[in-house]
Amino acid sequence: MLDVERIADVVRLRMTSVGSRAVGMDVSAYVVRGVMIDCGFHRARQELLAAVQSHGVRGAILTHWHEDHAGNAQALAAAGLPVLARDDTTAILRDPPNIRLYRRVCWGAPPALATAFTNFDTDGLASIHTPGHSTDHQVVWDATTRTLFSGDLWLGVRARILHATEDPYRIVESLRVARALEPERMFDAHRGLVTDPVAAIDAKIDWLSEMLATIAERMRSGWSDAGILRRLLGGEELAGYLSGGDYSRRNLVRAVRRHLASGG
Repeated sequence: MLDVERIADVVRLRMTSVGSRAVGMDVSAYVVRGVMIDCGFHRARQELLAAVQSHGVRGAILTHWHEDHAGNAQALAAAGLPVLARDDTTAILRDPPNIRLYRRVCWGAPPALATAFTNFDTDGLASIHTPGHSTDHQVVWDATTRTLFSGDLWLGVRARILHATEDPYRIVESLRVARALEPERMFDAHRGLVTDPVAAIDAKIDWLSEMLATIAERMRSGWSDAGILRRLLGGEELAGYLSGGDYSRRNLVRAVRRHLASGG
């Protein structure tokens, strides 16, 4: 299912599947001045390609390789649409890792990229590397309207559930990069329009920084990971169990444990 919402000069393409709706998840691509930021998941490809035509999309920018954001990269390239992505994003799309079952249920498994991307004029939209959620993650900045398309960088002030590969310390650093832009609007890939982005980003930086410091202090005091998960993070979410721990609150605790082990 693909729903269309117009917000001033931006078109939001909000996509869901039966699997994603069952767990309360959706993902959005955005179109501004004929440029689409991200392209959704492979199961939505027919509706997404129809939206490309109906909204006059002339090129796409990918924020990162995850299948809910770049799942139609091959379909766009095969249709002759120019696509911009970081080199590391393109490399992963050409040889994608195995996607775990819970992600396939929500988004499907896209085909490997087999068609070369071509370049295009982004009309002033700039891509800025903001790793942490993934190593290749980038945001898209529209200086003309001071609008930030944040991909999966923000995801809510108190979002405490992480993929096993995420680095929350780098997320804080990347949030500071985004904050320095002083955006007046922000479009989050899963939460839509954020009308006071500076305050939202500041709140996320403060909460996450404090939580990381508190978890580290408890670890130095001898608390177990299970105790920290239960007493500081409120226990595990359903997604943590459904994903076999791959997408869980426990991963935030584990990330701090890794950070301390590396001398952080």
